[in-house]
Amino acid sequence: MNQYQENRLSMFYTVKSTLEANNAVWSGTPAIVTVKAEFDLQVKGLEDALEIQVRDISGHAVDKSNAEEAMIAETLDVAGKVMAYAVANTNEALAEAMNISASELRRYRDSIVAQRCQDVHDAANGVLASLAGYGVDAAKLLAFQALIDAYLAANTAPRLAITARKNATAAIELLIEETLDLLHRRMDPLMQGYAITNASFYRLYTDARVIVDLVGPGEQDEPVPPTP
Repeated sequence: MNQYQENRLSMFYTVKSTLEANNAVWSGTPAIVTVKAEFDLQVKGLEDALEIQVRDISGHAVDKSNAEEAMIAETLDVAGKVMAYAVANTNEALAEAMNISASELRRYRDSIVAQRCQDVHDAANGVLASLAGYGVDAAKLLAFQALIDAYLAANTAPRLAITARKNATAAIELLIEETLDLLHRRMDPLMQGYAITNASFYRLYTDARVIVDLVGPGEQDEPVPPTP
């Protein structure tokens, strides 16, 4: 959220508080009740979008790295056991396919390393009946598959988080302008009558509608039009 948007959100909060503190003044006017409810929904939408925008997503990269290391470790363990079986049974093609190292796996791109680990899993599953003496059983392969799946999920999480943040940024821009329009074109005209019937409340409302630069120079206060 940029400074322009922060200043307007602060104004929205001030308006919201002012209206809620003076509920008895306007709550008997159905049109104001309706607009206030819509205004509250807009502010809640801004809060939800802001929560996504400011969320720390650095942990996704850590989760991805941890998931990859766990998957690689299990891949090397299973590959080593299957290779030992293949050599003992003169299956050179399988032995060579299982001849991999951690450095080789780490050189692969994200989706490729997952596929290479999946190949090891599937190769082991193909000779599973013969691997009991090598410490590989169905439960081990099930746990291995879970590690591969966890890595694939962790691999997409950072991109999804970045996309969610971009969408939230776009939503904030739209919601700010929609909420300003709601106040300018619907709430402000409805409040105009209180300039005559309840001047003190009207002053509170117009004061709340002033947009204050909360940081410093560069943006002037933006009051609502003065009372005729």
